[in-house]
Amino acid sequence: MSSDSSGIGRPTRLRRLRRSLSDWKPRVIKWALALVVALGVAAEIFDPLGDLLKAQDFVGGSFAALVALILFDAVGESSPEETSGVYVLGDLEELGQPVAEAFKARHVRIDFHGFSMQTLLGLLRPSLTRLADQETAMRDLTLHLVVAHLNLPLSIPGKLEPAPDSAGLPAGTLYFGDSPENRERMREDFTKRNWEELNELLDRVHDKNPHIVISCEVRESPNVPERKLYILNQEQVFSAPYGIRRKTTSWRGRSVQILDTEGFGARHGNARIIGWDRRSPSRSTQELAEHHIEWQRNLWDTLEYVRPERPVLDDPRWTPPEERTGH
Repeated sequence: MSSDSSGIGRPTRLRRLRRSLSDWKPRVIKWALALVVALGVAAEIFDPLGDLLKAQDFVGGSFAALVALILFDAVGESSPEETSGVYVLGDLEELGQPVAEAFKARHVRIDFHGFSMQTLLGLLRPSLTRLADQETAMRDLTLHLVVAHLNLPLSIPGKLEPAPDSAGLPAGTLYFGDSPENRERMREDFTKRNWEELNELLDRVHDKNPHIVISCEVRESPNVPERKLYILNQEQVFSAPYGIRRKTTSWRGRSVQILDTEGFGARHGNARIIGWDRRSPSRSTQELAEHHIEWQRNLWDTLEYVRPERPVLDDPRWTPPEERTGH
């Protein structure tokens, strides 16, 4: 798996169920203990009620009320408060909902930085397909996409070769370096193919909803991305770090051993994607979101006048079909 090829994972229903139960458990306990506290206090204040509850062995008077109050306080302290506007997602499946919500706006803008648009395309496909099948009140759609330039040497993703015995390194040590074969595979199987599919989807959207002003451009960057960055409507920012692993792949009948970038999967921890909301009431959260938005804006603006001599994509802008045919 190379260059955003982790794709959209299968739904982790069990994980979401456990997370939901974990969220609700402290609330249920608090409500139950609050009820015990209330009944215990009421039993001490109102004699008829107290006699009735004690006769039913429901509460044990002031001692039970005191114990319940202590437990209630302990549970309250054991549940840390969540920071508003901070998102912790376990997989790309969970990122699909924020993307779908972003497409409900009249003015939609998606900014992206990554290797080849593979996961981005998977996230955009459902919303673009919907726009291609039904009319919408959306007024404009803007896509600013920054991908890795793949016509210059890269160490990651790159090839792996056995270190010579004369190097004096531990047995099995591998040297990493540039792999022209793997860069060609990434260009042809990922970047170019993803761009073609995205153009086809935008053509369909334009055909169904010609009133939508569509602006889509891809710019190639010389820096190797350490993470995928998704910015939705200049409000929500999601960051997904790339992992690293050894892998054997094939290209045109040849087996190639590479040091690959891969999606930061579940085996690396529960949190795969971290997000921040610019609309959060938390000032720190706002500043984190703005930090990433401004970083992406600086990269995008710089790449307007800094271009590769040999781009991977010959035509990096989407244009309406009627303009392509000269009509």
